[in-house]
Amino acid sequence: GARISKEEMRHGLQTISATGKGLLAFVESYRRFTRIPTPEPSLFYLKGFINRMAELARHQYPDTPVTFNVSIVPDDLILYADENLISQVIINLLKNAIQAFETGATATAETNAATTEKHINIRAYCNEAEAVLIEISNNGPAIPPDIAGHIFIPFFTTKENGSGIGLSISRQIMRLSGGSLSLIAGKETTFVLKFN
Repeated sequence: GARISKEEMRHGLQTISATGKGLLAFVESYRRFTRIPTPEPSLFYLKGFINRMAELARHQYPDTPVTFNVSIVPDDLILYADENLISQVIINLLKNAIQAFETGATATAETNAATTEKHINIRAYCNEAEAVLIEISNNGPAIPPDIAGHIFIPFFTTKENGSGIGLSISRQIMRLSGGSLSLIAGKETTFVLKFN
C-alpha cells in the first residue's frame, strides 16, 4: 500500500493538534462567555447611557452611515440593572443592526439606493405595569420567519465569521437581570428588552 512519509505524518498530526487546540480554545471561550457574572444592579439614567452606546456603535463602524434616533420617555427615565452587562446586550444588538445594513446593502442597492436612509431607532419608556422597556429597531433587511425562530439558539449564525453566541448570551443576561429579550419581526426588525 501507499506509505505515508514522515513529512505527511508530521503535517497531519500538526493539523489535528492545531484543530484540537482551536476547538478547545473555542469551547473555553464559550464557557467563559456563558459564565455570566452575577448582575450587580445600580440605578442609572437611560438617556446618557443609550447615547453613549449609540456613539460606541457608530465609532466601531465609521464606514456605514446610520442615523440613530433616540427617544427616552420621560427624559430622566432611570433603570435599575447592571450597567456593564446591559451595555453588552445593547452594543451587540446595535452591531447586529449595523452589520445587517452592510450585508443587505449589496442586494438592495439598485432598488432603493437614494430613497431609504439607514436608521436605528432606540426607544425607552415605561409601560402601565411600570416595567422599563428598551426597543431597538432598524429598517435593514427583514429577518426571514424561518431564521427568526432560531436566532437565540447558541451557535446559530447567518454571518460568515459569526460565532452565533451574541444573541444567546444577550438573552441569558436579560434573564439573569430578571427581564427578557424578544424579537418582533415585521417590516422593521425590533428587539425588545423588558425589565420587570
